[in-house]
Amino acid sequence: MTTAAQAGLQIQALPGVWYGDFRFWTSIITLASLAVILSVQYQEHWRSRQPNGVVLFYWLFLLIVYGIKLRSLISQQLYEKRLSYFVTFCVSFGLAAVEFCLEYFVPKKQSAYDALGDEDECPIEYADIFSILTFSWMTPMMKYGYKEFLTQDDLWNLRRRDATRQTGQALEDSWAIELEKKHPSLWIALFRGFGGPYFRGACIKTLSDTLAFVQPQLLRLLISFVDSYRGDNPQPVVRGAAIALAMFAVSVSQTVCLHQYFQRAFETGMRVKSSLTAMIYSKALRLSNEGRAAKSTGDIVNYMAVDTQRLQDLTQYGQQLWSAPFQIVLCMISLYQLVGLSMLAGVGAMVVMIPINGLIARIMKTLQKRQMKNKDARTRLMTEILNNMKSKYPFSHLP
Repeated sequence: MTTAAQAGLQIQALPGVWYGDFRFWTSIITLASLAVILSVQYQEHWRSRQPNGVVLFYWLFLLIVYGIKLRSLISQQLYEKRLSYFVTFCVSFGLAAVEFCLEYFVPKKQSAYDALGDEDECPIEYADIFSILTFSWMTPMMKYGYKEFLTQDDLWNLRRRDATRQTGQALEDSWAIELEKKHPSLWIALFRGFGGPYFRGACIKTLSDTLAFVQPQLLRLLISFVDSYRGDNPQPVVRGAAIALAMFAVSVSQTVCLHQYFQRAFETGMRVKSSLTAMIYSKALRLSNEGRAAKSTGDIVNYMAVDTQRLQDLTQYGQQLWSAPFQIVLCMISLYQLVGLSMLAGVGAMVVMIPINGLIARIMKTLQKRQMKNKDARTRLMTEILNNMKSKYPFSHLP
């Protein structure tokens, strides 16, 4: 082959050097992501009191991936073959670490407008994403409560979005929209006013339930890895380490997701109760004479104290309506993979318990209705006694 032919082949193969090289495209994607994240970081630095969660997770995941790659480069002794590339990579790794530290550990300067806020402002208002996920914003209060008895003056104020003024106004706006319909529904008004965080909690609950059944599968793989060392073909040690790290990551993630779900469920229940209580109280002040005759003070008090509490409890356990069947399906699939058709024995026991649980629930519902009637009668009696005391012993005669 002549020199000219060889040169022609090299020219033809030259585009493939960069076009088919995945390192080139990963570098391009990395540069593009850096441009996006730098713009996001610049915008949030001047407009937000806390570090941006997307930026923090980006730098954290980038450091984890770069750390794994750096370990591989050192094990390959790349610093002897391609020193310039190794030095460049180490510099980029160090700059990423510096950027993460500056974003996370260096506090932002509070503006003069933010300084006008409440002195007892809740720390969750300016907590970063890691503090929210780990609830570390509660640490100062927990430490102080461990040393001293907590009083009402020691507690923080509510968040602005959790204040009764905000929740009551949100429900009022949603109910005003429902009143324009032919058949208004309080449920739809509640979902419109407070359904956003509750739906996000449902998504987190789905992830938590799924991760709960990933752990047994990883344990099965770990047992298979250990059992391979009894034979002649043991699995690589890296596989066992990866399975152990995956089990740890799944366990931590499942715990974080579960607690985040409960946090959103409790917040939604608190908002539902406070907004309904405010709406009922506001309506009670505007009742006509006919309305006051139809509804006694005891009924109104029961609405504000008992019924709103039932709705608050419903937000905590209402998602079990879809979460429980979802967990049962995942459990059956997992058991079928492990023990086969023997899992039908558990299904049979569960089917037998369904009518028994239904009977118990029906009895509890009957007793609860009877209890509510007794509470109404007790409240009416107490109101009547107090009214008689006022009429017999007016306050003007008291010393």
